[in-house]
Amino acid sequence: MRVKDKHKILKTVDKLVEYNETLKKFSSSSKYLFDKILRECNKLVDEIDISDCSVEEHEALGEYKKLINSPEYDADLIKKALDVFFQQIQEEKETYRVLFLPYKYSMWDSFESIFEAAKEDENCETYVMPIPYYDKDQEGNLTEIHDESGSYPDDIGIISWQDNQVDEIDPDVIFIHNPYDGNNLVTSIHPKYYTDKLVCKDRVVIYVPYYVSYTDDEGISVFMGGAEYYTDYVIVQSEWYKEKFELEMLKHNILNNGNKFIVLGNPKYDKIRSLNKYEYPLKDDWKEKLFDESGNKKFTILLDTTLEILLKKREKMLDKIVDVIDFLEKRDDLALIWRPHPLIEPMLRDMCTELIPTYVKLVDCCKNLDNCIFDDTNNMHTAIVWSDAFMGKYGSMIELYRVAKKPTIMLEISEKTNFESDGIYDEEGLRAKVSDCQVIREKDYGLGNLIDFSMKYHRGEEEDEINPTDGKKIYDFAIKSAKLKME
Repeated sequence: MRVKDKHKILKTVDKLVEYNETLKKFSSSSKYLFDKILRECNKLVDEIDISDCSVEEHEALGEYKKLINSPEYDADLIKKALDVFFQQIQEEKETYRVLFLPYKYSMWDSFESIFEAAKEDENCETYVMPIPYYDKDQEGNLTEIHDESGSYPDDIGIISWQDNQVDEIDPDVIFIHNPYDGNNLVTSIHPKYYTDKLVCKDRVVIYVPYYVSYTDDEGISVFMGGAEYYTDYVIVQSEWYKEKFELEMLKHNILNNGNKFIVLGNPKYDKIRSLNKYEYPLKDDWKEKLFDESGNKKFTILLDTTLEILLKKREKMLDKIVDVIDFLEKRDDLALIWRPHPLIEPMLRDMCTELIPTYVKLVDCCKNLDNCIFDDTNNMHTAIVWSDAFMGKYGSMIELYRVAKKPTIMLEISEKTNFESDGIYDEEGLRAKVSDCQVIREKDYGLGNLIDFSMKYHRGEEEDEINPTDGKKIYDFAIKSAKLKME
């Protein structure tokens, strides 16, 4: 039985119990009030949705209605009939409807483990309805529409936004991962899916961010797209984010009861933890660069370049990339996957045209080296699963990579890189940090020492402690919240 139908029936029965006590008082003193309340009882019974009720529940409700309309009003018998019906409904299994509203398939990993938890719950009806989004012109007008419904695997079992309406589905929980509604300058989801149109008194709307961020450095800021103000809950990756979001609410003079921002991690972490090479086979051109002639895999470093760091450090950041590529070019036992942010070239054309020649030269150099891969694919997981260590500065990839329990190196941009290893470092201390998902820093050890350590490091083959995924925790929280809201 739908959880909202069950709660509605139980509330009605509570009301009928109250009316029974009142009718008992008026049965011999006021025929007018007695008949008036009796009519209300019959009306409430007729309004009960019995479509999902069992034969026994039909019979119990019928027995109640027969008793209240008999010539002799017996309050004790009526109370017993109500108790039987209440107990039968109380024992009904509660079923929930959960609706996911993704808009870009590349962001599905921020829902995936929640979806998996929902699918495993036999009491949950799960729906995935990818919604369309529009480009915007410079005046903010909606232009070309995009629908990525065709990108999803068949086993997800999506439904069409053109053939289904949210209110017809009548979900108990809605998950969204676009926080902007119409506030993004470049794109907008379809206006009928703006968050203020999704919220409802008998459903829970939860925003799960499509991103995670490394927050252990000063100067990291948060932004709110707008949907956070309307949703029932916002899932945040850490207490740090919760505090920042709550401060943003105060800045906008929006009341917050302290329970809107819930620290439960993010499904993107679950995706990284579960990565395996079998799901991401290498193409031949990658194999040629990551494996030697004997078929042995080279130690592979993943280099990330974010928009933020390139804008801040400019030539110094490009010099750092030159240093890394020059070093890797001389090492036959190492390989490099360079994965810069896909919007770097457009950003350079708009804001830093003087850097374009150097950047283009670096890209060409990387593509032409026998042990370097320039990764401009739309899937970062192949690079993550096939690499053995990470180098980068800020951004979401460094935050995700660390949970893979592989060496994750925070680069130092300002000084000349020292690739020499003196072997003087605390190997056990570094190993403990990596195993504890901590980022290790070039400025503390020198890059040469960290590369030397990374090549020696092997993640323990023993099984990790089995814990609920972030997605399972988020799903359980959502179901609990939906039930509480109905009560």
